[in-house]
Parts: sequence; C-alpha cells; structure tokens
Amino acid sequence: MRNKKKVLIMASDQFGYSTTLLKYCQYSTSIFDITYIGWDYNLPKIELPAVKVKYVSREANLLKRNVSLLKAFHEEISLGYDLIFSTYVRGISLIKLLNPRSNFLMYIDTFGVMSNASKRFIYDAILKFEVSFFSNVAVISEGLAARLGRKKYKMLPLGGECFNTEIKSFEQLELLYVGTLDNRNMIDCVKGFHKYLQKQQIEGKRTIFRIIGDGPNNELEEIQEYVKTNNLSENIKVLGYLPQNKLSPYFKSANVGVCYIPMFAYYDHQTPTKLFEYLISGLPVIATRTSENEKIIEPWSGVITEDNPDSFCEGLNRLEEQKSAFDSSRIRNAYNKHTWKSVVESHFIPLINTSID
Repeated sequence: MRNKKKVLIMASDQFGYSTTLLKYCQYSTSIFDITYIGWDYNLPKIELPAVKVKYVSREANLLKRNVSLLKAFHEEISLGYDLIFSTYVRGISLIKLLNPRSNFLMYIDTFGVMSNASKRFIYDAILKFEVSFFSNVAVISEGLAARLGRKKYKMLPLGGECFNTEIKSFEQLELLYVGTLDNRNMIDCVKGFHKYLQKQQIEGKRTIFRIIGDGPNNELEEIQEYVKTNNLSENIKVLGYLPQNKLSPYFKSANVGVCYIPMFAYYDHQTPTKLFEYLISGLPVIATRTSENEKIIEPWSGVITEDNPDSFCEGLNRLEEQKSAFDSSRIRNAYNKHTWKSVVESHFIPLINTSID
C-alpha cells in the first residue's frame, strides 16, 4: 500500500481549540499523515490518536515567544513534509523565505477583528504583505480573497457539526446562541429579546433564550447583570463557555439559532461556524445582515435583521408569525452538504492532494 502523504499544519492555536483545524484533521487522517505544531496555552489537551501534536511554550515576552514559534516551525519543516498547511502567524513570510523549496499552502480565514481601528489597519496591512510571499493561498470566502487583492486563490469553505437529528416543534420558541461574546455586542441582542418579551405577553407561553459563550472584557458579567436587574432569569439562561462535547442537549432543546454578528465591515465576509451548526441541526436562524449570512439564509430557513435591539425584536416577531412554515427536516437536508465531514471530503482533501501533486 502506498505511504500516506505527510502534511504539517502550523498554527498559533493550541491543538483542538481551532474547530476548523481540528475538523480538517479529524476527517482526513485516514488519507494523510498529519503533524500539528502550535502554541501550548496550558489548556486541557485535546487528542486525536492519528495526529502527532507538537507544542511550543509561551513562557516569554511577546517578541521572544513569537520567535520561538517561528523557530519551531522552521525546525519542523526541515524534517521533510509533502505539504505545509499554514494559518497566518506574524512573521510567517520569514519561514517561506527560509524554506524556498518547501511546498506551502497558506490558509486565510480572517482579517483583523479587533475593535481598535488603528490596530486592525496595521494587522491587515502586515497580513496582506506577508501573504504576498505565498503563491498557493486558500480562503474561506470570495470576499476575503477580494480584501487580500488576489486573483488566484483556492476556496476552502467552513462547515459545522450536526448536534441534533430530531424533528423540531415550533409551538414555543427556544432560542440558542453559541459562540464568543468578544466584540459581538450581545447585550443589544439581549435587550432586543427583552423588548420582544414585553410585547409578547402571551398567557401560558415562556420563551427561552440560552446563551453559551464567554468573552475577555466582562461581556458575560454585563449580560448577567442585565438579566438580574430586569428579573429575566426565567427567560434568559446565561451558561458561559461550554466545550463542543457538552452542546448537544442545548441544540436538542432549542428550535431557533441566534447568529448575531455586528455589521462591521471587518465581519462582513466572515462565515460563522455556528450558523452552519444551527442549520445542519434543523434550527431556523435569526441572523444579522452580513454579506455571508445573506448568501446562506433562505426565507424558509430563518430571518435576517439589522444589528440593534429594535430590529432583533422585530425579527423575533417575524419568526413567531412564520413558525408554522418552518420544517426542521427540510432545513437539515438542505444544509447537510455543509457538515464538516462533507466539507473535508469535497474540499479539503482534494485541495491538499492537488497542492501535493
């Protein structure tokens, strides 16, 4: 039997904490011999038996630890690989210059999303400059390719996991948000839900909104305080961060997915993984009007709103009016091609093979 092609994945994430990279590994290890190298954030270790994981310590100041990571990349490449699949890391162009004969595929899934405009501008400018050193580049959307200014690129779309296969009832709405709270303005979403509750006032009905996620700037505490102050604990359940293996019961209970992304230009071409996970699990969605959301969501799979409390409230009213038309089986079947397994088999594996040949 022919030996598997050797693929090195280089990233700044600790292994398993980038869902995208984890799924690429999980569904392609039968095809490729994969080694992953990235930082050790001292988080619980996630393992895939067929993936060799190498950790780099972060015990140093910013400059030294970045140099340590790049040095580890360079030394690992010298061991010999058929393809180096790299996410963007500051200084990655140096690795390309030091290894001119190595076969690279540069993967870009985001530009800068920090709230500070100056930091975002600098980050994006450096990223575009460094990516220009790579001839083989893959992106998650045409919008990101346009921002890179590239005419030649490969498409590598995102996917999602299915957390529910049961038929949904939409008699009473149960909303679910899963994702980061960092720079997402989720408090506006919560205020919009509060407005909806105040207008609803239907006897015997208790609409639930569960929020799973956390953020670095007290976003979770802000939401918890709002819930407490407005006596909303019966309707809004703030659960904090939960790992993927704990999410299934919440997807089974919910019947509406919330994809609330502020309509900032730097988010416009980002496709959130959770959007696919809601749809693949048979949940219609309420989502903000980003370019990528508008491409994906159909009238029979959700409603689209602006990014403010009043519009979110109005979107919930539309969901209430349209709920008899939603069919979880239709939604699940229509978006099933976006499961991670399908995406890896139809896009990732062929792209890696093409890049190696």
